Amino acid sequence: MKKSFLLLGAIMLLVISTKAQKYDFEDYIYPFGCRTYASPDSKGNLSSVTQYSFESQNFDNYLVTETYISLGVMSAKTTYRYHTEDNAVISDVQLRQNRLTGSTRYQDRLILFAFPEKDKPFKWSETDRGDKYQCTSEYVYINASIYHKSLFMKAIKITRDNSYIVGKEKHRVIETSYWISNYGRIITYVDWDGTKKASSKLDALDYVQEISEEEYSKLKK
Repeated sequence: MKKSFLLLGAIMLLVISTKAQKYDFEDYIYPFGCRTYASPDSKGNLSSVTQYSFESQNFDNYLVTETYISLGVMSAKTTYRYHTEDNAVISDVQLRQNRLTGSTRYQDRLILFAFPEKDKPFKWSETDRGDKYQCTSEYVYINASIYHKSLFMKAIKITRDNSYIVGKEKHRVIETSYWISNYGRIITYVDWDGTKKASSKLDALDYVQEISEEEYSKLKK
């Protein structure tokens, strides 16, 4: 009962703050309050499940992610203190807990989600635990199958690009996620030095394909 009350309070605070700014954050940031994603292994089996939920304590709002491995054992948990600012959901404090390494508190300024600007992508830079990322939020069109039903949607595509050097070798990691209204983040891809695969997805998602605006207009008819 207490957990449900805290969740309701967090969502209401999010709704109130965003209505004044005319951004429908509540439609994109895990709109059902609790969301489960599955990360498939190389054989397509589910290797882990991550659950997302909201909490509210002492007038602060928190997004909590809990990752479970086989047999329901929690392997990691991250708690993000967040607030909304203009078009973005920003975390200024993160508590990362891991079964192997213990708990570590960070104070990175991370944008958890951002709406694009009206007529162009929204771009920013951020540093996450020492790694620097160049980030972009933009509108795209997709063909997504959810519960075996094709949805032709205008989506928000968020890209985080990190280049680094180990020894004398250059490496690049590009994380791309797609967000749609009333479903939230439906899939995340990670491209590691040219090898791309889905790292997490909505368990009800069959596939997602980016399409052109012209194709979107035809398919929506």
